[in-house]
Amino acid sequence: MPDLPKITPAPNGPLIVATPPDLTGAFDADLSDKPKVALCRCGASANKPYCDGAHAKIGFDSTPDHTRLRNTPVDYSGEVAGVAVTISYTPALCTHAAQCQARAAQVFDPKKKPWIQPENGTLNAILDVIAACPSGALRVAVGDQPAQHMTTGAVAIGVEKDGPYHVTNMALAADFNGAGASRAKYSLCRCGLSKNKPFCDGTHHDAAWSDGNSAAQ
Repeated sequence: MPDLPKITPAPNGPLIVATPPDLTGAFDADLSDKPKVALCRCGASANKPYCDGAHAKIGFDSTPDHTRLRNTPVDYSGEVAGVAVTISYTPALCTHAAQCQARAAQVFDPKKKPWIQPENGTLNAILDVIAACPSGALRVAVGDQPAQHMTTGAVAIGVEKDGPYHVTNMALAADFNGAGASRAKYSLCRCGLSKNKPFCDGTHHDAAWSDGNSAAQ
């Protein structure tokens, strides 16, 4: 029997993906005939998204630096159509994919304080954002329900252009760091700069990292 889909971060090396699903997004690829594939996470491969051994040449260090992370979740509460809604946000997990702003700018607006105001939106719009958030940085509690993520049942690896791997429903052989992190959907660093390795913490955005880079910055 084939191995179940699983991602194993190699120490100071690539992400080893057993029984990989097809890649989607910036690097579409049919991997159905491959029992394993090594995906770059140092940011320096000349054959992105695949590993070409560049991690050894640049001395890539996969050790995270959790001391520099904002890992305490922040709750934003409001009443939506007569129902109490609380959105929980964990900064350490945010990849700056900006699905929240694209889908419900009236609720998620970094120019406002607080930047999340549930009462300005509809419940359907909020739930759509929670489902679209690829990293699990956002959770929602409606009424007396506990805070929860929303995801599909698909086993998938999406590759964001100039950004991380977005994974759903694959086992990960790594400790999950991030308050309220989801094991069903998470984002893995591809630039090599995250302080929360193997997870993306949005540093690629701040550093303006791109797929055209041939070396980690």
